[in-house]
Amino acid sequence: MEQGFTKMSDLPLLSETIKSKFIFSLPNSPLGYLNLPFFTFWVVGFSISEGSFLIKSNLDACFQLKQRTHIDLFEAFRILFNTTRKITNDSNYSQFSVSSKKDIQTVINFFSCPGNTLIGNKLIQYNNWISNLKKSNRYGSLNFNDSPM
Repeated sequence: MEQGFTKMSDLPLLSETIKSKFIFSLPNSPLGYLNLPFFTFWVVGFSISEGSFLIKSNLDACFQLKQRTHIDLFEAFRILFNTTRKITNDSNYSQFSVSSKKDIQTVINFFSCPGNTLIGNKLIQYNNWISNLKKSNRYGSLNFNDSPM
């Protein structure tokens, strides 16, 4: 940025040593994404920008991620959250959505782990969601002890 470069294509040719240290290809499989050392942090950031914690009118709690279609990335979400729910695809978008008690418990466990902390408005949304789940007949028996409220 100090040199005025704002696009990768503007950068001068780099030596192979520098390329191998700083520039890498995206994984080409769901497991490749899961093996990235920063993947869980990426999921937290993705959840902050594109995630939703909601309760539907039928009182089902849901956690959703929606973004332009990237099949391997969304399959990695499915594997990370240990669910059999299918990824929905419509036109150019994919959606990961879970609502079963088991899946919601997995979501709570994920966001309760140190380092997987939401911030800002998404943390407020999550805390309100948790508060409503605790009052729910269906989800009230889940383990909320480690929730970041």
